[in-house]
Amino acid sequence: MPRGIRLVDLGLAVWVAVWLVAASLVFDSIKGLEDGGRAVVSAGEGLDETSVALDRAAGGLQETGDALGRLDDLPFLSRDPGAAVKQTAADVEQLAERVRETGRDARVTGADAEDAAGTLAVVLGLAVALAPTLPVLLLYLLLRPLVAERLGRR
Repeated sequence: MPRGIRLVDLGLAVWVAVWLVAASLVFDSIKGLEDGGRAVVSAGEGLDETSVALDRAAGGLQETGDALGRLDDLPFLSRDPGAAVKQTAADVEQLAERVRETGRDARVTGADAEDAAGTLAVVLGLAVALAPTLPVLLLYLLLRPLVAERLGRR
């Protein structure tokens, strides 16, 4: 086999190897976005735990407000001391609901991002690997006998 055809074969092998490495880098980079999606899901779970704690705090404030409301009958108090505490409890309950909704949204968004990143990593990795290599490789395999013959005549 002439030396020239081996150089062409080697050049094509290097071409394919470079694109396969590039595809691997693209795949790994995009796949890393999956971790971001998992982190958002985890944050959503943390928000759920926070909302549970806020609900408990609101319950405790309600009980405190009820207890302080009984003091309203005392003549030296001008207004119900438990009313402000009950209002704070209601505010905490609203906050807990908003935190719960945000947690749900974060979990859904994170799961969607994780799925999309996984799919995108595969598709882009294959596109980068196959688009520049397969046509060149197939064309070369078809033309290789002609190339070898031409290089052999030199």
